Amino acid sequence: TFNGGTIISAGTTVNNGADFTIGDTGSGATFIANGGTHNFATNMTVGNNGSSNSLTISNGGTVANIVGSIGAYSSNNSVLVTGTNSITGTNSLWTNSGALIVGAYRSGNTLVISNRGTVANTEGYIGFYGISSNTSSNNSVLVTGTHSLWTNSNTLYVGLGGSGNSMVISNGGTVANTEGSIGRVSNTSSNNSVLVTGTN
Repeated sequence: TFNGGTIISAGTTVNNGADFTIGDTGSGATFIANGGTHNFATNMTVGNNGSSNSLTISNGGTVANIVGSIGAYSSNNSVLVTGTNSITGTNSLWTNSGALIVGAYRSGNTLVISNRGTVANTEGYIGFYGISSNTSSNNSVLVTGTHSLWTNSNTLYVGLGGSGNSMVISNGGTVANTEGSIGRVSNTSSNNSVLVTGTN
């Protein structure tokens, strides 16, 4: 856990037996997994109570954990998973053996998967509940580019409570799930959307 500054892990192997939180109570913390293997025995949280924290997985880097959260009670946190932009390039991978949540009770959290990046999890949530002032609104996922993939082994929810949550799949990006739901909780969900666009 760290609350500010930047950590760059370049081609290293990391094994951590505890939760890993980027921005537990602080803001503006950045972790860059530039190549290498990063295994966390429990959960990965990008922005617990602090805002504007980020995780980048690039250049064939891998990160593995149980539950992944982008913005747990905090806003404007981001994750970028990107490989190399070529047909025979290198994939970067974020594996969650449990669920992945983009925006739990807060707003403006983002996940971008591009250039052969891959994200895997069980259930996926973009906007997880919205109750009174704790609104999971305007959280977003972008999957763009050929061989870019988000795979959900169970249900993908876009707006499980909250409004204005969105997913865009563009330019050959792929999203896979067993069941999809847009605006699941009728009394708190509105204006959630999915857009599929571009060439394959």
